[in-house]
Parts: sequence; structure tokens; C-alpha cells
Amino acid sequence: MRHGLTCLAVLLVAALAAPAQAPGQMEPIKLTLSPAAAPSPALKYVLLPELSDQTPGNAALEYYRTFAPDWGWGNIRQPKTWESITQALQVPFKDFPRNEMAWIEKLRMLQHVDLAARREYVDWGMGERLRQEGYGLLLHDVQSLRNIATLLAVRARLEIAQGRYDKAVHTLQTGLALARHTGDAVTLIQEVVGIAIAQVMFNQLEELIQQPGAPNFYWALTDLPHPFFDLRKALQGEKLGLYAAIPELRTLGTTRLTQEQQQKLLPALGGDLEAMVDGGKPKRNSHLIGTLLVLRAYPEAKQALIAEGRKPDEVEALPVLQVVLIHSWRQYQRLQDDEFKCASLPYWEARPLLAQTEERIVQARRRLEGMPFLLEFLPACQKVIAAVVRTDRRIAALRCIEAIRIYAAAHEGKLPATLEAITEVPVPIDPMTGKAFIYHAAGARATLIAPPPPGEQAYVGNSLHYELTLRPPK
Repeated sequence: MRHGLTCLAVLLVAALAAPAQAPGQMEPIKLTLSPAAAPSPALKYVLLPELSDQTPGNAALEYYRTFAPDWGWGNIRQPKTWESITQALQVPFKDFPRNEMAWIEKLRMLQHVDLAARREYVDWGMGERLRQEGYGLLLHDVQSLRNIATLLAVRARLEIAQGRYDKAVHTLQTGLALARHTGDAVTLIQEVVGIAIAQVMFNQLEELIQQPGAPNFYWALTDLPHPFFDLRKALQGEKLGLYAAIPELRTLGTTRLTQEQQQKLLPALGGDLEAMVDGGKPKRNSHLIGTLLVLRAYPEAKQALIAEGRKPDEVEALPVLQVVLIHSWRQYQRLQDDEFKCASLPYWEARPLLAQTEERIVQARRRLEGMPFLLEFLPACQKVIAAVVRTDRRIAALRCIEAIRIYAAAHEGKLPATLEAITEVPVPIDPMTGKAFIYHAAGARATLIAPPPPGEQAYVGNSLHYELTLRPPK
């Protein structure tokens, strides 16, 4: 079994992809709202710390300081204490145990997290470690960042329950800055954790906008970065990881593999990835399987290199293993780039291209093209890109909801008949489909739906379904 970064990434991406409910059984998110005009000035409330609130320094150092034992982590992680914290986050808001959770607002650890979230930049120092350790890189501290987000979410709930909305906004700023800082890294695993943290904080924003007298956050949501998470750095980090595991790839096309290098690589070709990534001893049959795969792939690889312009005698002079590896590495790079190039496209344009690439990867594995062990290192890019877009979709949906509250405040507490009827502010489209959200209104109730992409069944990972109830104006 693989350890470290590779294993964690596979597990977390799988968790993101798994529906919390079976297709067709989605429970709508029910929100009860009051009409609320946009604040004046428009950005009276913001959901990320502004430059004027920031102080010099690296946020990562401050976050790491919160893990020190003196900050009380040992007590907080006691099973009974942590169970009460997670329950306070999960219970319906009307049942929130405000008295039992009052201690959390005095937690000095979170005061330090507030400071960390307002540093000028973040640098986790993972680049050089990734170059050296590759897919064996361990990221135990990432789970601690998720724990911090849980504490922040409970504090936000407490502040909302107490009617201290300005304090709650401050906590939301901290939590969303933590999400962005976590995702500003050279590994997809941290990107995925950042996405999870953001979802937890947007859950609390949904609680806040339901409170009587809650301000309107349309412009605060509009002011958030788009996309909220940038995959560029993490995708480049994915390229570094494999070079660390197999440094021979860097000079594969320009130098000749030694006999020692070939003996080292054969176990990985036989499927013993653990030996390659973690430096363990290869299994007894790994060399044999690797040798058979090389002999099977050599004729196709040889013809491919000649077709690319290499002289036949040069190709024949190379070790058989090297010819196969050069061909397989180029296949890998083409498939990797075919995934990565889609990250900057609108999702409705990227999705069919990603699906085509995923199918090519599946077929290549089935046919054992080249060296199949390399294909195992390709990240589940389609799932991660979809997770990033789901965050932007949720922000857009909440902007629609706040636009509805603005309309109601200007029209005697009535819901708009259609989204097109809202002229007070621009109504965003669904960034996952590139089309308008589906909206229906009847009396004081309305539904706002973001459907799944074409051809997919609806579940919580690819759809949004809000049921909105408007309180009558006072």
C-alpha cells in the first residue's frame, strides 16, 4: 500500500467524489429569509480580510504556532470535548448549545488564527520538500487545519446565535482566508482540504443570512476572488512529485541509462510502486513482471521513436528499457497536459475535454500501453477541477439568493417572478453549466436549482437545490 502524499490524495479525492446521498434523493437546503437591501457603502461587509487589516509576515508560521501544546490542543482533542464540538457544528441551528460552547470565544488559539489569516502572504515551504520527497511527502498538519476550521465554524455559530453579526463576519473572514491559504500550496491534497474548509464556512454564512436583521452580502460575495481557488501552483507541483520519485526521467532522452539504473527501475515497471515511492524492498516477482512488460512494449515504442524523427540505429543502440520508458513518459506527459490544460477553461467547456482524456487513460490502462505504472501517478484531475468549480457555484448561488433579498426589499417584501425581473443588481450564471440557475416562485416560497452537468444524475456533489421561504416585511 502506498503512503504519504499519493495515498492521502487518492483518499481525499475519493471522498470529494462520493455522494452523501444516493442519486435522486437530494434533500434541498431550506433557508428562511428576510428582505434586505444592499448595504451602503456597498462593501461595508467583506468576507476576506482587506489589505488595511493585514500585517507583515508569513501566515503559515502563525498557523503552525497554533499547533503548540501550550495553546490547549491536548484538551480540545480529548474525545468527549471534540465530540461536543462536532455535535455543536452539526445540530440544527435552533438547538445550538450556546451556553455550553461559550468558552470557545475566549480560546486564545483562535485569536492567533485570526492574526494568521491577516498576514500579508502565505508560504508553506513545501516546494523544496516536494522536490526532494515527491509522492512520499507526509502532510500530517493538513488535518490540523481542518480541525481549526471546525473550531472557527462553531465560534461563528455562537456569534450568530448571540446576534453579534459583525463578530460572525470577522470569523467568516478568518475561515475563508484559512481556506484560501490552505489551498495556496504546491499539492492537490492541500487544495482539496482548502475546498472542504471553504464549504464549512459557507455553511455558516447560510445560517447568518437567515437571521432577522442580517445584513445583505451580495456585494461581499461578488467581491470574492474568482475562481476562489487557483489550481495552477498545485498542478505544477504534481509534475514535481514524479521527478522526485524517478529522477532518471529528467535526463531520459539525453543520457544512457546505466545497468544499475535499469535494475532500480524494473521493480516499478512490474507494479511495485511502494518500493519506488518509499524506498522499500521490491517484491520477489517485480523484476520478472517488469522485464516481461518491457519486452512486450518495445516494438511499439521503437517504431514510435523512429516515427518522431530519431534515427533507427540510434534507437536500436539504446537499452530496450530506455526506449520503452521514453515512449511511455511522453504518453504520460501528453495525457497529463490534456488534463491540466483544462483547468483554466470555463467548466462547461472543460468537462467534455476532461471526459475524453479520462476515457483515453482508462483505455490505455486496459491495453497495458507502454508502462502502465506511470499512469497510476496521474491525479484525478477531473474531480479536483469539479470541486473547485463547486465552490464558485455555491458563491454564485448565494449571490442569487442575496439578489432576491435585495429585490424583495425594494418590492414590498415580494419575491421576483423570475431572476430576469431582478434589475437592482446583476444576477450571476451557474459557473458549472454556463447557464442561468433554475428558479421558480409561488407566493412567499421559491426554489433555486443548479442542475447536474448533462448526462449526470443529481447528487450533492454536482447539484444545488435551495428552498427559499420569505418572511413578511415588518
